[in-house]
Amino acid sequence: MLNDCRGCPTSASDKAEVAAFDAALELYCNYQLSTGAAVKQLLADHPTSVMGAVLRGYSVLMLESVGVQDKVAATATGLLETADHANNRERLHLAALARWAGGGDVIAAAEMWDRILADHPTDLLALKLHHYTTFWTGRAQVLRATVEGVIDAWDPSTPGYDHVLGMNAFALNECGRFEDAERVGRDAVAINSDDLWSVHAIAHALEMQGSLDAGIEFFDVDPDIWSGKNPFIGHIWWHSALFPWNKGAYDAVLDIYDQRLRPASTEFFLDLQNLSSLLIRLDLSGVDVGDRWDELADYAAQRIGDHVLTFTDVHAAMTLARTGRTDELEQFLASLSQHRSSRPPGISTTGIDLALELGRGFWHIAHQEFAAAATTMARVRGDLAPIGGSHAQRDIFDLILISATELAGDAAMALHLLRARTRRWPNSVPTWQRYSRVLGETGHTEAAQLAASTALEISR
Repeated sequence: MLNDCRGCPTSASDKAEVAAFDAALELYCNYQLSTGAAVKQLLADHPTSVMGAVLRGYSVLMLESVGVQDKVAATATGLLETADHANNRERLHLAALARWAGGGDVIAAAEMWDRILADHPTDLLALKLHHYTTFWTGRAQVLRATVEGVIDAWDPSTPGYDHVLGMNAFALNECGRFEDAERVGRDAVAINSDDLWSVHAIAHALEMQGSLDAGIEFFDVDPDIWSGKNPFIGHIWWHSALFPWNKGAYDAVLDIYDQRLRPASTEFFLDLQNLSSLLIRLDLSGVDVGDRWDELADYAAQRIGDHVLTFTDVHAAMTLARTGRTDELEQFLASLSQHRSSRPPGISTTGIDLALELGRGFWHIAHQEFAAAATTMARVRGDLAPIGGSHAQRDIFDLILISATELAGDAAMALHLLRARTRRWPNSVPTWQRYSRVLGETGHTEAAQLAASTALEISR
């Protein structure tokens, strides 16, 4: 029996197969575009590699499209029946792959990764996939507990230790431990500056602490240092744009959109999330974004019927509503509702129910029924974790709710929401600008001037 570089048992036929898998996994963890070619070569050289097939299947599923699921499920099921040389750890990976692909039961898959980690706490692939799917199901405490359950088995001499630190940093962020998250994230980047997940964790920590100048400085880098990265790089640039947006430097945000985000855009699911949520922020800040919405609406319309990741569904609905494509929005919501009805028994539909409620709110906004929109969206305020995404990503729905409340003419409620927001995001120019405007409109002249002064101070 041969072990991988972290001591996990494999059914590999020789050391070359193990080395090829270890190298491909490192490329995957570093978000390298060359990962797919490395996995393809691994399987060409070692056609019976179980872990090579597992890594390929996982990578395909992370495209988050229904078009790949049946094929991956069939492959995983076939290997479970025919790969007699697979060991127990590998068979658990195959079973997790089959459950994820066959009906999207990521909770069942995570239970199998938990079993693997209990026996093999240095299985980096099991930990990484558990982290990924747990994030997209909004289970922050599980995110943290899973990393903390294995981290004592790792030390700086273990290959991939930097990736475990990065996952720990992100989990701490989502559990509100922002200072600790920044510290751990910086420890990870000091070991491996190439790991975008650790960079991502630091960006989260800085934003959640309101450290805008530090965030701008952190991203003041030559973009070529991240050349060769897969489309996740677009999400890193999205984070970089939040710092100037919070400072009210809207021209800088548009520059990042046009020079960093848009050129990196593909038809990867994160691109729709990144681009639409940044444009909405600019819209709500009174910035003219020109025709930038048009291509996003076309892409959102193409996703009708392709329901895998709920968080992407919400952004597709938001985009169709924003561009007035209400017929397609209605088709999208009907398709999402059908998807909800077709879910296998035992698989939670909470996230889809929340997405449908938000979608109805967007529909009301598209029809300028702002009071109905505010009422609809307020029902799920604070309960949106099951749709997935991070605190920073889900913040867009609070911004939309506040705008709908103001447009509905409910100034008292708008002020109530804005007072809470200025405490949660005290260093946000757009928040203070809106607060100042609503205060002025309601006759609170002195308070409006003070809010405007606060916005000006933050922007400097």
